[in-house]
Amino acid sequence: MEVLLLRDTCSPKYMRKHFIIFTIFLMVAYCGTAIAVTAGKTAGQQEQRPREQKNEPLVRIETELVQIDVVIEDEKGRLVRDLKREDFRIFEDGKPQEIANFSIGTASRPAQWVGRRRSQERDTPPATEVTKTAQVVKNEGRSIVLAIDDLHLSAGSLMAAKQALLRFVDQQMESGDRSALVTTSGALSQYQQFTDDREVLRRAINRLNLRERTVTTRYDVPRITPYQAELIDNNDPEALEIAVQELMVVQRMDRRQATGIARGRANQILAENNSITISTLSTLENVIRDLSSLPGRKVLVLLSDGFLLGSFSNGRYYDVRRVTDAATRAGVVIYSIDARGLVAMPGDMDASQPGGFTEIMPGARSRISNGSIEAQRNGIFALAADTGGQAIFNNNDLSLGMRRVLEDTDFYYLLAFEPTASYRDGKYRRIEVRLPGYPKYRIRTRKGYFAPDEKKIAKEEMEKEKLVEASLNSVKDAQKLRDLQIRMGLSALSPIRDLPLGVTASYLDTHEMGSMIDIAAHIDAAGLKLREESGRHRGRLEIDSFIFDEKGRTIDTRAETINLDLQAESLERAQRYGLGYRRLFKIDPGLYQIRAVVRQHGSYEIGSASTWVVVPDLTKKQLTMSSIFLTESENTNAGDAEAAKARSLIYRRFRRGSKINFLIFAYNAQHGEKGTPDVAIQSQIHAGPRLVFASPLNPMVTAEAGQPTDPDRIPYYAQLNLETFEPGHYELRLIVIDRHAKTTTRRTIGFDIE
Repeated sequence: MEVLLLRDTCSPKYMRKHFIIFTIFLMVAYCGTAIAVTAGKTAGQQEQRPREQKNEPLVRIETELVQIDVVIEDEKGRLVRDLKREDFRIFEDGKPQEIANFSIGTASRPAQWVGRRRSQERDTPPATEVTKTAQVVKNEGRSIVLAIDDLHLSAGSLMAAKQALLRFVDQQMESGDRSALVTTSGALSQYQQFTDDREVLRRAINRLNLRERTVTTRYDVPRITPYQAELIDNNDPEALEIAVQELMVVQRMDRRQATGIARGRANQILAENNSITISTLSTLENVIRDLSSLPGRKVLVLLSDGFLLGSFSNGRYYDVRRVTDAATRAGVVIYSIDARGLVAMPGDMDASQPGGFTEIMPGARSRISNGSIEAQRNGIFALAADTGGQAIFNNNDLSLGMRRVLEDTDFYYLLAFEPTASYRDGKYRRIEVRLPGYPKYRIRTRKGYFAPDEKKIAKEEMEKEKLVEASLNSVKDAQKLRDLQIRMGLSALSPIRDLPLGVTASYLDTHEMGSMIDIAAHIDAAGLKLREESGRHRGRLEIDSFIFDEKGRTIDTRAETINLDLQAESLERAQRYGLGYRRLFKIDPGLYQIRAVVRQHGSYEIGSASTWVVVPDLTKKQLTMSSIFLTESENTNAGDAEAAKARSLIYRRFRRGSKINFLIFAYNAQHGEKGTPDVAIQSQIHAGPRLVFASPLNPMVTAEAGQPTDPDRIPYYAQLNLETFEPGHYELRLIVIDRHAKTTTRRTIGFDIE
């Protein structure tokens, strides 16, 4: 692929002209998009919402389009890639359904998911209009959730899992992949948002720790495992007799007393284990439901030693189908990896165990121990099987398990149907996919979902409306709603897009301010509900931004208000190009996460976004770089150059054939014998693992005629022509070489061509 680097040079005349222009843009571009907008600190003033005209009551219709992704394997376990729509049959509760949409997805080109949207109609549209009223949602690449079941992992398994995850990040994670790391204990809540920053993921993985569990210890008398406790609860005579015998031998109790203590201890262990398992399943369900706003197919990889679902089979403690329902609605496939690998001997059959327990009824104990291994696997197997994924057992190399997961996501079919009997009664619906012409093929897909509960939905909507209405008349209720919305925005695994928000943070060091981060946000104003008064359009947006350090501690918060008072022309411009927000923050070296939540006054809807930034420690005198500032060049067809630049800086999406500018600074270059640095830079563009462009090694100029630059902060500005690039995801990699010190440093930034 031929790529023309238009101005990869730092000639004094060129640098003086364009560097000044580019720097000024960085200082004002974001504010330039928010025309006719005034900002100030959040105040407690109340604002009246526009009065709604009362028309005839409208029936609210929501198209119930059920979408399922299907993986087909042949007799040898190979993915089948040549099936057509007419090969498939879909059944819901045994009744045939018509396939409304059919598409094929791969890892590099995901299938297009159709977004559900609510409309107001007087009459229900016929089922054949589903594909006409549905909206296609743009995919944003492969999204992978790494779920660490630290509530059920042993110390050895956790260490193996961390090593496998680090190899995944370094070797298996491809360009364009975004990963989120979550734990079932919630110990890493600050890492829950998706990121493609490998350094962020490495740090999160290295901070994983074993969680304390109090169910059983190796010194308990009687020593009852959670699985044995389940058997005792189900009146298994041998399971109870083992515990009774231990008490009679070790504690010298009579049978009656030993039986009562054994049953009581089994009930206690069962309750504690159920509590831990409920926490695990609830976390998984909440994480998966959080992903429903993220377009496309998502993969959740669960690393666990397994857990028991025997006492959950009747839904008495937790209905596991809730996880399946969440996965169906959010487009999530679960892959379970047994972190124990190949289990050669049950842990409680080790001869080194204290108390001589292995000598008491060894045959029965062996049966229970072996049954425990399978029962724990059944738990993670069920989650994978019911969502169309796979469970991977007996593999001591967990990295191979991760590779199998990635290979399995390489090809799938996406089917959608509108249920012929769409009863909104909250009951569970079974889904079955068949291939009549291929009886030997293995079909992996979702097993079902819960139908919407009309009464529950209406109640929730009414509660939201009451809360919003109260917030307009009471400062206390306004604060209550604000706190709720901020919690929602900060805890969401994926961005909330009711009010679409984009955020970026860049590191820069200057003589005047030292190390600082430049936080910029873009708000999509197309969906704002403004009231019209005297020919002007008014409303209020409230933005809360948060800065967290690597350990999740809050470093800074800021609440600000954007008061909108727009004429018709300004409103059209704002709706077309969006609104900008920017702040500079001086900060110490470290890894930081920036999260932002935007709210419209008088509305329940919010938008959220997050990003990460690394601030290096310049006092270590090591060669390093600023962040890469990447924007689209001015184009007369863009309509508004400043707005286009601001959006490109934040979202890094460029039109095919456009030109992009980038700017970086190099810090701590060594001074040679003449007191000047000798620094060079190379620009590279990668498409996945392929290098598609590399520039020559160009010098970074540190001085101009009559215009000396700071030798400790060396700028570099260039322009790239993307005319020959195909649409897709790319990475710009900049490598800086200090020839005096013989050291290098690099920065990478991803971007998309559309």
